[in-house]
Amino acid sequence: EIIDPVRPYTFKTPHTDRMACEKIFEDMKKRGFAKIGMISGTDGFGASMRKQCLEVVGDYGIEILADESYGPTDADMTPQLTNIKNTAGVEAVLNPGFGQGPSIVTRNYQQLAVGLPLYQSHGVASKGFIDLAGPEAAEGVRLPGTALLIGSLLAADDAQKPVVDAYVTEYTAAYGEAPSTFGGYAHDAFAILVDAIARAGSTEPSDIRNAIEATSGLAGTTGVVTMTPEDHLGFDLSAFRMLEIKNGDWTLVQ
Repeated sequence: EIIDPVRPYTFKTPHTDRMACEKIFEDMKKRGFAKIGMISGTDGFGASMRKQCLEVVGDYGIEILADESYGPTDADMTPQLTNIKNTAGVEAVLNPGFGQGPSIVTRNYQQLAVGLPLYQSHGVASKGFIDLAGPEAAEGVRLPGTALLIGSLLAADDAQKPVVDAYVTEYTAAYGEAPSTFGGYAHDAFAILVDAIARAGSTEPSDIRNAIEATSGLAGTTGVVTMTPEDHLGFDLSAFRMLEIKNGDWTLVQ
């Protein structure tokens, strides 16, 4: 809703919740899942993504058989997950959520031995999620994420690889840990701004805005940005990579 409808001076670097839903449903459809359960956080992020997922799920021929929720301070999601587990026909489960909630869901999911593929959102696309959930519980979880998380797995000719490698190297040297996608969003915002000012040859707000709208093929950590006056995000679904957690780390789903 930040960029749709377009506001003249508002731009966005993170993917939209709708895109995350579409990337997940695209993968589910490819794997043959047609009936799923969903458990969402009631915080702003979880509620927004749930709404977006409900709006597009039908486009993929997928039916949501169970729709549960949890609060941002809840410490146990076992009852909701038990309801999903006991719902006949569910083939996979999606958890739109942010913060510690998805880690608790993932741990409870393992404890209940639900035994179905679990998808998380781009809101947990950081190593911190794996650490909080525990590598054993997180094993096999899939989620849409950015190239930043899998720089070493990118092809040599991938347009994002030089930017991702440079950012990861500099960030790790400065802070002693790998970056998350959230720092990458800020990195890309500054890159877009600096590029626009250079092309505009001006620091007048309207000139910068016009130059940002003309951004084309700018590789960032989140995707390759091509803005227009009608599109203040500049990404399509290819900016998302489908990731799977294996042995406590990210792998790329082909």
